[in-house]
Amino acid sequence: MKLRCPAKINLYLHILGKRSDGFHELETVMCPVSLHDELELEEVSSGVHLQVVGADLAADTSNLAFKAAAGVLKKSGVNKGVSIRLTKRIPMGGGLAGGSSNAASVIRGVNELLGCGLSEAELHEIAAGLGSDINFFLLNGPGLCQGRGERVSPVRLRGRYRAILINPGFGVPTPWAFKAYAADPRQGKPESVSLDLEEGGSLTLRNDLEPAVFGKYLWLEEAKQWLSRQNEVSGSLMSGSGATVFALLKNPATPGQAERLEAKARLYFGGDVWMEVVELL
Repeated sequence: MKLRCPAKINLYLHILGKRSDGFHELETVMCPVSLHDELELEEVSSGVHLQVVGADLAADTSNLAFKAAAGVLKKSGVNKGVSIRLTKRIPMGGGLAGGSSNAASVIRGVNELLGCGLSEAELHEIAAGLGSDINFFLLNGPGLCQGRGERVSPVRLRGRYRAILINPGFGVPTPWAFKAYAADPRQGKPESVSLDLEEGGSLTLRNDLEPAVFGKYLWLEEAKQWLSRQNEVSGSLMSGSGATVFALLKNPATPGQAERLEAKARLYFGGDVWMEVVELL
């Protein structure tokens, strides 16, 4: 079985306060994009066997994909195993949640491949026990995530959107970002651009982690500001806790617009900076 594991971007991230369990109460809208990792799953007689290609990432019990497969096997009680080959393309530690996407695809894929018979509620229960973003990826589309991210409901964007992602080659540790926010809880400034929703109303770009993260990682603020000034861009935002910054294209169907913006960005930021033009799914 071959599966694609999409990256995500946060279109909206509002922090409501600190919870009694130490996490922050969130309200965030996330959207999968066309950038993806790849999974190959194969049934074996027993156990979980993981191989990682394209990244220096542990292939043992510390890996979320391994934990996800083990969780499905334990929950279902099936007397089977799975071999997993994971090919990484999503930058790690970049606010794109590649690891969470891998885990969600493994949960759903192993359940189907091995005939485990777990219900949707049981799949979400496994996901919630592993990490905050994994439940979102089980939606297979944009979603509103609440709590620490484990309570999810689908939303639908009206129209077609494209974006350019820029990552400087370093990550921002998520625990540090929330700790920095807690020490100086300034809210992110809502952007001028809004996205229409099929359900009615609109969604304004916002990320409450930006002030805290930008205070240390000056490159990210400069990247956002540069993108916001470009004629091809309707709005720019940091995704999650960083370090990826994205910009929505003003006229996504215009031929050559994405290529022109990418060429300008490479000239400005240098050839070593990672970039990708993506579709919002």
